Amino acid sequence: MTYYCTAIFAKGDQSVIDAARQKWKGCLARLVDKPFQGIAFADPGSDCCYPLVFNSEKQKEYEGVAVSMKTELARWSKKFPSIIFVYIEADQVGSISDFEGFAVRNGNKLCSHHDKDALRKLVAYLDVELAEGQTFEPFTRGYFHICREHKRP
Repeated sequence: MTYYCTAIFAKGDQSVIDAARQKWKGCLARLVDKPFQGIAFADPGSDCCYPLVFNSEKQKEYEGVAVSMKTELARWSKKFPSIIFVYIEADQVGSISDFEGFAVRNGNKLCSHHDKDALRKLVAYLDVELAEGQTFEPFTRGYFHICREHKRP
């Protein structure tokens, strides 16, 4: 089973979600209650729980949002100078998982990780402690599924 997700996490509130939805049209955004209190938003092509068939224009649009989230997060974080934003790319194939990302605050990159402990090091900025081999709940299949327009309550 394959899973790919590009997401940003922070100890923010609904106002940050609203600003993210305005900046990155179509992003999948939600409040998080565990393993930390805050927010999460992913690119529109992330966390596909079912087979999706996109035309190439829609796929390019989704990929553009993903690239924008990665390249513009530091600058955008200046809108919320006290909040640390953690950007993580999760790529899982079967039992093999690969994570990489960075943390930013007020336009400044705090760290960048792409080693075997990247996930543990990155979520530590959210005050989340992961034991070796422990999963991070937002990277479970279907976590962002409820955020899709046709699934919102």
